[in-house]
Amino acid sequence: MATRTEYMEKQLTILGKSGFLKLTLFVILISYFYNVAVFNYSITGNNELRLYDFVGVVVLYQFYQHRMVLLWFINQKKYLYYLWTFIRWCMFMMIFTFFISYLNGRLTWILRTTLFMYHFLIFYFSFVFFLILMRRGKVLKQFVYLHIIMVIVAAMVVLLQHFGVIPYLWSDLDRKAYGGFLSGILGPNKIVLGMVMYISLITFIGVFIQKELRVNKLMLLAGILFAVIALGLSGSRTSYVGLLVFLVYFFFRSTGKFIYMSVMLGAGFLIVSMYNSEIFTMIENVINGRVFSKISDPSLITQGNVDQLYEDLGSGRKNLSLMYIDYLLTNVYVVPFGSGFNNFILVGNSAHNIYLTLINEVGLVGLFFYVRWLTSYFSLEFTNFTQLGIVLKGLVLATMVTLLFGEQLYVYRPVFAILGLFLFATAILVSPRYYKKT
Repeated sequence: MATRTEYMEKQLTILGKSGFLKLTLFVILISYFYNVAVFNYSITGNNELRLYDFVGVVVLYQFYQHRMVLLWFINQKKYLYYLWTFIRWCMFMMIFTFFISYLNGRLTWILRTTLFMYHFLIFYFSFVFFLILMRRGKVLKQFVYLHIIMVIVAAMVVLLQHFGVIPYLWSDLDRKAYGGFLSGILGPNKIVLGMVMYISLITFIGVFIQKELRVNKLMLLAGILFAVIALGLSGSRTSYVGLLVFLVYFFFRSTGKFIYMSVMLGAGFLIVSMYNSEIFTMIENVINGRVFSKISDPSLITQGNVDQLYEDLGSGRKNLSLMYIDYLLTNVYVVPFGSGFNNFILVGNSAHNIYLTLINEVGLVGLFFYVRWLTSYFSLEFTNFTQLGIVLKGLVLATMVTLLFGEQLYVYRPVFAILGLFLFATAILVSPRYYKKT
């Protein structure tokens, strides 16, 4: 007689072979890169629904249909269970958001919060399904190839915008709010283009150096080159910091592979420069305009004056953080449990620092659940795929640093599907550790 574990594993194997589920997740992955509105409506003004809003209905239905085996699967993996715990805590804290929204006459905030939780569930349930499907190496490679294609497409749109071929794709409201920066189909906020390319770049590096995965090296190298170019053009200082932290970590953890990747990338960029050197001029102009021209005194870099550099480059984030700290100290009752998921009505705006934002919204309890999820990746062992383990932990560490300057691993509207892509990337890097060595 089969045990419960054997029964559940058999059901997971059957689910992992579902062609319909795989097709659904292909579209979900595409939707993480295509954030242009599919449908416009008006409740609070200019509102949009995106591709993942529609495909997400199918994902939620699939999860409900297989909830018994999926909840069992979630309980087997700490990084899944811990994130699920955080989501459930956020769902509970929505009660406070609804109550405060009602008292302040902000009824549309209730709809907004519900939509954000819907996105959270889409990203999470898709993550669970990605992990189940990627238990088969063949399927993992298919998703990697689609990932590469989407990065190249998104990067090409940005490049063609810079060459004047494709126009600005977002609304006039977005143009005014974000300065009309050219970011293709990913989103008007620089952080979206930057973080999508940063996450993709690191993922491709992991797959490239882990030769056992047998993914086409030329395609991976193409994906890496386009991701680097688009990241450079993004102007996202937060993403630049994340990449710098990752590279330092990667250098010390795997020096040989770091040098190998540097040589390969150097050769790739040499070929690109021979074809069109104007691309690198554009990148240089963006980085100079977004970074070096903002520094009040160049000697601050050599002096290591982090405080003044943060003042110069933080776009007001320091003042926002200080305002949040002052608010939390004045309203200490908020700190333990928070004031409600997606609730910054009383503060005025988010902190642009996920740790302070979470204390305000879901309290120290929610912050603990969130950090516990991220740090759980560090405890994973990679016996047969050590390079993937190094890259995964470098990605998580670097991203945790970037979260000091934003809420990109959350579900606010300006960051679109960055969280979904991050979870997809970790699924790629984690899944092979369950493969049997042949």
